[in-house]
Amino acid sequence: MGTTDFKDRTILIAEDNDENFTLVHHTYKPTGVNIFRAKNGIEAVSLCRDHPEIELVLMDGMMPLMTGYDATREIRVFRPELPVVVITAYVNPASLQAAVAGGANDYLAKPIGVQELMSILKIWLPPRVKVN
Repeated sequence: MGTTDFKDRTILIAEDNDENFTLVHHTYKPTGVNIFRAKNGIEAVSLCRDHPEIELVLMDGMMPLMTGYDATREIRVFRPELPVVVITAYVNPASLQAAVAGGANDYLAKPIGVQELMSILKIWLPPRVKVN
């Protein structure tokens, strides 16, 4: 199975855990996607504000300083069109409700497999239409 090319695309991985970040980063590295990292919700909001090239956010639900749910809510104020996928180990109705209330477009439960991670890119970063 070939690797889809995302070399002209940019995502933000908002994840405070180094092992979880490394898994996602290594999974996405062969695609060529450009990656920013935020280690807390405040950094995630700031990066989304300062980098309009970010086209997708993978947001850990529980991070220090500001939760991913609250960060998503703040990002929605100035980037309402930006897809945000909340990723959390806390799979229960309350976390799903928090993700939806914050404006998340999608929701994944940890642990996440490589196929799930690749599906997220394909779903939320569709190919751009080239105009000649």
